[in-house]
Amino acid sequence: MPDRSFSGVFPILQMPFNAAGQIVFEDLRTEVEYAIRGGVHGVGIAYGSEVNKLDDHERDEVLSAVVDQANGRIKVVMNTGAPSTVQTIHYTRVAKVLGADAVMIAPPAVLGIPTSLVRQHFIDVAESAELPIYMQDMTGAGMSPALLADLASANENLCYAKIETLPTSNRFSETAELAGDKISMFGGANGVFFIEEMRRGAKGTMQGIALCDIARKTWDHFQSGEEQAAESLWNHYYPLVKLYTLAEGQLYWVAKEILKRRGVFTEAYPRLPAVKPDSGIYLELDALIERLGVAAI
Repeated sequence: MPDRSFSGVFPILQMPFNAAGQIVFEDLRTEVEYAIRGGVHGVGIAYGSEVNKLDDHERDEVLSAVVDQANGRIKVVMNTGAPSTVQTIHYTRVAKVLGADAVMIAPPAVLGIPTSLVRQHFIDVAESAELPIYMQDMTGAGMSPALLADLASANENLCYAKIETLPTSNRFSETAELAGDKISMFGGANGVFFIEEMRRGAKGTMQGIALCDIARKTWDHFQSGEEQAAESLWNHYYPLVKLYTLAEGQLYWVAKEILKRRGVFTEAYPRLPAVKPDSGIYLELDALIERLGVAAI
């Protein structure tokens, strides 16, 4: 039986690179500790971590370092999606060997691929897996609520969904109606609809890590029945959330700059190519960090 206990705040790690594009492993370990101090229940290594820009050796090194640093204190979810089923199965088996607690898979990024082939891809991976699987529904690689529910019924390993196709609210409601308790739904998309997702039965959130401590406090308020307090807290920090919910390349620059300002990263570079925000974004970031009191934790 797959582990169905995952719930709460599971931020997606940012990948620390230096100016030459090399992974700064000391910063990666510091980031895991930062997440643990912030009270997270788990962390993810995924597209927001630029995992698609890593070679196979780097993927293994990163996962091994995160698992080692976590040391059983939090769960670790590894993205193992790939263009082919064979490659996805391989990555999933490696993730198991290296200590991941679960994996996350989006549909293959093949233009016009029919739903029947997407379904078979997930079934084949699930039948070969020994880990619970997050099915990732995201803009550009969407998975309908009907498909999520169908897959959850077809294989018990397909028991989690990260729902990010915007707007997420309707997809949460429809997935819950079709799948019932066969799927544990998690939000993402940097928490743009965090409150709305919790109202619709989210078991957790897998948003960006920059404000993981605030996400945990918001989660705790909501789970304690303090819905208004949760909404007020999240709305207070929402201008900063919105600022790092930019186009993909810009997001990396801003999120890593926040982590640098919070004493987590020593450098704030994505792996190129990644469009850098204009100077105005950094001025707005300065003002928000000062106004909101976003200091190191």
